Amino acid sequence: MHSFDPDDNDDEVVEFGDDGVQLREDHAGRDAQRALDLLARITRDLPGGGEERPGQRVLTGRVAEAFARRRSLVAEAGTGIGKSLAYLIPAALSGERVVIATATRNLQDQLATKDAPLVAAHVAGTRVAVLKGRQNYLCRQRAQAVGGGGQLSFDDGVPAPRGVAQQIRRILRWSQDTVTGDRDDLDFEVDPRAWRSLSVTPQECVGRAQCPQGGACFAELARDRANESTLLIVNTHLYAAHLASGSMLLPAHELAVFDEAHDVPEIMASLLGTSLSPARLRGLATSARALLGADVAARTGELATSADRLAATLERQYDRDELRGLDAGAVQELSRTRELVTDLVERLRALAAEASPADERARRVRALGPAVHLHNDLLRLDDVGDDELVFLVRREREVEIELSLIDVGPRLAADLWPHVTGVLTSATIPDSLPARLGLGDHDQVTVESPFDYHQHALLYVPERFPARNTASAEPAIVEELTALIRAAGGRTLALFTNRSVMNRVAEAVAPFLSTPLLVQGSLSRARLIEQFRDDPAASLFAVTSFWQGVDVPGHSLSLVTIDRLPFAAPHDPLAEARRERAARPFHDVDLPRATMLLAQGVGRLIRGVDDRGVVAVLDTRLAEASYRGALFRKLPPMARTRDRSRVETFLRALAGESP
Repeated sequence: MHSFDPDDNDDEVVEFGDDGVQLREDHAGRDAQRALDLLARITRDLPGGGEERPGQRVLTGRVAEAFARRRSLVAEAGTGIGKSLAYLIPAALSGERVVIATATRNLQDQLATKDAPLVAAHVAGTRVAVLKGRQNYLCRQRAQAVGGGGQLSFDDGVPAPRGVAQQIRRILRWSQDTVTGDRDDLDFEVDPRAWRSLSVTPQECVGRAQCPQGGACFAELARDRANESTLLIVNTHLYAAHLASGSMLLPAHELAVFDEAHDVPEIMASLLGTSLSPARLRGLATSARALLGADVAARTGELATSADRLAATLERQYDRDELRGLDAGAVQELSRTRELVTDLVERLRALAAEASPADERARRVRALGPAVHLHNDLLRLDDVGDDELVFLVRREREVEIELSLIDVGPRLAADLWPHVTGVLTSATIPDSLPARLGLGDHDQVTVESPFDYHQHALLYVPERFPARNTASAEPAIVEELTALIRAAGGRTLALFTNRSVMNRVAEAVAPFLSTPLLVQGSLSRARLIEQFRDDPAASLFAVTSFWQGVDVPGHSLSLVTIDRLPFAAPHDPLAEARRERAARPFHDVDLPRATMLLAQGVGRLIRGVDDRGVVAVLDTRLAEASYRGALFRKLPPMARTRDRSRVETFLRALAGESP
């Protein structure tokens, strides 16, 4: 780490600006000064003259130095620093392509529509682009093949249900006007089956050169813009898929920013692994039967039967709570499955090579690509590495096999950091993050939030509240939320660790409220956030992605509630494997994860210098457990109380100040 000690043995001449930003008389120092000058200009050009933030200037200078010196930087930047501009400005001034990866689409959209265009307007030659996975874009070839009239059906000939067919027609009408073809631009929550019928995965795509619609393909046009960009905005999942593909998905680059960096280890662990479900086997059987006909009826029937036997075997193993590894029955069934899939892949490959009309060729490739991918996954499950774990998870209707990396550090140390200088930033950086990511020599900086949390925010943990694993917990949560939301006049973001609990509590609370209640899943994410922002009296109940990346400043949000501390499930297989490798399992694995997620959830409340409100954590462990100090160290310095009457008085006062 570069020292700020003038007595340190350093040949460089160090100078300090009035705001404490380190300036160096070298290339890195000049780059830092240019970035700081541009930040000042952009700030002055903001409506009302903008607001100068000393912490933002510190971070801007450090990011510029990191890029210039080709030395990775880990930056914990508290809420309100303005970290987006702090890394976008040095990125735009670097003269190179910089890939910016975010863990949530909410932040990706903010960067793409607001922050990056603002910087680009001040730096000549800056070209901003957004790139998503191919399956996020409508496929014009499939849309043309599906058409809009008559009974719509899926590739296997099964008619689409009425509601799905209506959505397909609605998407087809939208496709006539959309510029991007991006699923996120739809103004309704689309059924996955409807979108699936009009999009393709990378494995299913025939390629621009062979596709009749290749010249107008939304995904290919997005790639063209990416290849021409200097600021390329992606999500971290796509970046992980890029590494998994051998660095084939993104344009060449040597500089990258990972915002919401605390999520990078888990995303990398998942995307650098793979998953396999009996449904994929049945899907191959269905598509192969439709294309190859009676010649393979026996083979596809056997594959479908094998898939059902595998599903039953996995179900029994899951019910025995044996989540790690595969039992003898599953191993035997997978062995037979590999033989069948290998045979069908060869037959589909031969069929795809035959001359055929464009639509028919596209159908054949859409079957061959996933078949090859499935075959490769079966082979991978037969050769699991020392840093990988095979375990079972339940998704939707059945149990699936998951292969994930236990430790992503060695893989990233070999495949990423020798080629890319990274800036990893978040409002909360776990102390273990650099080691978990295999990051070698790097610099670190912590920039505190400028907000006055002690005066503006109240952290509330109720007294004598039932433990979360007792039958009385949910009724107590319903009663507590009802009282708090009423006192706040709505204006509540209620965060949950479990979707089923969220739905039950929302259903129980709704009849007692006179203010609107929005629930995740009822509308698209973008529409939910928009309605929540636009209606100050609304409350939003949500899980997962809404714990981070949601930015609702002002009077629309004065209460954030969290139903429980977000510890991993006790028998989570991946967490168990990591505990086994840790010197202090709880403190090295469980506590850092829960601390990070809690801090992200708490961080939804204060988003602006004038924001005020309450965070209510309905889990007494935050106030009473022996490890509470570790949790508090990563939380903003809010005033604390266990007195609900004080909280209700504070919330009513805020509601009374509503414009």
